Amino acid sequence: MRVDTRTGTAQVRPVGAEAPAGRSLELWYVGAEGPKPLGLVGGGATRVTLPQGASPDAVLAVSVEPQGGSPSGQPTGPVVFTGKLIAE
Repeated sequence: MRVDTRTGTAQVRPVGAEAPAGRSLELWYVGAEGPKPLGLVGGGATRVTLPQGASPDAVLAVSVEPQGGSPSGQPTGPVVFTGKLIAE
């Protein structure tokens, strides 16, 4: 994952991560207000926009969700990756 804090975007590329059959990998921004969906992570690079005013103390996470993503707008499946945003 590469995050550009100047533009508020992230580029995500799954390396060695594969969704189980009939499921999707979904990327989440987890800040003080709770998780916000950023989009599905596929086989190639995916570019997403971080929420306005993204905190450098936030966490990005990937969960396993039903095909097409979480039906509730909140993570429902197991989290398979987390990474803290670190301001440099």
